[in-house]
Amino acid sequence: MDWLWLLLLGLGTGSFGVITGTGGGVIMVPVLLLLFNMDPTVVSGTSLALVAMTSFSGSLAYLRKRLVDKRSGLMFAAAALPGSVVAPFVLKLVAGDVFRGLLGLLLLCLAAYTIVKTLRSVRGNSKASYSVNSGVRTRHMTTGSGENFDYEFNESLAVAFNCVVGFLSAFFGTGGGFLRTPVLISVFGFPVRIAVATSIFSLVISATAGAGVHAFLGNIDWYPTFIFTGLGLLVGSQIGVLLAARTRNQWTVMLLVTVISVMGARLVFDALLG
Repeated sequence: MDWLWLLLLGLGTGSFGVITGTGGGVIMVPVLLLLFNMDPTVVSGTSLALVAMTSFSGSLAYLRKRLVDKRSGLMFAAAALPGSVVAPFVLKLVAGDVFRGLLGLLLLCLAAYTIVKTLRSVRGNSKASYSVNSGVRTRHMTTGSGENFDYEFNESLAVAFNCVVGFLSAFFGTGGGFLRTPVLISVFGFPVRIAVATSIFSLVISATAGAGVHAFLGNIDWYPTFIFTGLGLLVGSQIGVLLAARTRNQWTVMLLVTVISVMGARLVFDALLG
């Protein structure tokens, strides 16, 4: 029955990952750790390879809809590459319980930060929170459906932030979208749909590089995990693109916060129990 559960896992995480711009790794890693009792290094490598695959599928759909900020996406991916290559080697030195605890704490901190930023936006303070004026760039985008987006953000700080994202994405195997997407929205002022699509686009490059290093180190469980979960991801990612067009922005943020909070708390709890 393992192949069936892996197929369903891929279907659900593929849809969720494209809707929220996380690539699904934020669900994949905790589930493989908690339910399948896999080694953290194998979980990280296998999940990152799956994230790379589903991100490729999802990004093609978003490119067709013209929702991707291509300049930003390419710059973010380039900044993330060094960390994506180094992280798999560092992961070999970290104990399993430490890995679970760190991932759980990161998810909980991210959830709390996103909630605070969302509440500030509701109260009328929706401007991006950067304080450095140099490097600010403006964007104007017209989507395939004729919708217009105008926004500005500190490009230099956003690129620097993605250097950190690259390391964390390959270390935890989540792909980095779970961190990049909410920060692009709450800190840098990206429109939600543009942030989601651009994050998925960036994941294609950085996650593929990190997955390649994991494969070299033997950290990927190709059968049955990658094959059967991957089949579910391919279908789920296309479902996610269709659902994303019908999902309100605030529901996207709430869904992301809820899931990472639950997973984060469970991982911390399990790490403390040893």
